[in-house]
Amino acid sequence: MENYYTVLQLKENVYRIFSPENTYCELLIGTEKALLIDTGYGFGDLKRVVKAHTGNKPLIIVNTHGHYDHTCGNGQFDEDIYIGKDDIVLCGKHTSEKARRNAIKNAEALNRLPENFNEETYLVQGSGNLVPFHDGHIFNLGGITMRAISAPGHSAGSMCLLYEEENWLYTGDAANAMCWLFLREFCGKDVYLNTLDKLEELNPIKIFSAHRPNPSNANVLQLYKRAAMEADFSKGFPFESPFASGDEVRVCPIDGLTPDDIDNPAFAAVIICETFS
Repeated sequence: MENYYTVLQLKENVYRIFSPENTYCELLIGTEKALLIDTGYGFGDLKRVVKAHTGNKPLIIVNTHGHYDHTCGNGQFDEDIYIGKDDIVLCGKHTSEKARRNAIKNAEALNRLPENFNEETYLVQGSGNLVPFHDGHIFNLGGITMRAISAPGHSAGSMCLLYEEENWLYTGDAANAMCWLFLREFCGKDVYLNTLDKLEELNPIKIFSAHRPNPSNANVLQLYKRAAMEADFSKGFPFESPFASGDEVRVCPIDGLTPDDIDNPAFAAVIICETFS
């Protein structure tokens, strides 16, 4: 468990915490407070890793949305956990014992559980003490200001966070290179495109998504919009997901690319079902 997480330092007091399920949590430490963006699957001792960097500073925790790969670590923490109000119910479902069993099963198949993983403890950790927050909410960490940006589409309560001093945007899954737009909580193509327009207006210098190793710039938002507008289910590539609920799901990339091209900086795709609209 000691080496389960990899901590990457971006600048003084700004870190990315990577876990083997290809999930990134973000940690920013101001002079007065620290802020953790997402808690991942929580298979490892995330609290220990965070506290090793924050010491005794008060910790703020934010979930970008309610899905279990962003929230199942919540139960390790005693602090309040901020989440978009429209994703509170979703978070409860995704941190339930049933959802956690599915997460364990998937991780075991890929040999991605830490050696000392305690399944009994993990199953009952719940969703933590959730507190709703809204567009425009400001977290002042002391020298670091984080502003909440409502970003519905992938889910109704999806939220981004803007690091105002650097103009860095943390998007969770609200905007990423292969966005899941087939889930029952998807808000519709028009809502998603409006969110991308909103994020583009911020003109962020760097964009950090929760499943990409390197930041992007604002230009990728145009690619993401194209992927949604041009998506053609009939030309898509099959995609397997336990969340498809019986629907056939396909990956629809732009410019003749395939899912194997995901590491290409010009790659953009949406994952949709036949009724995508």
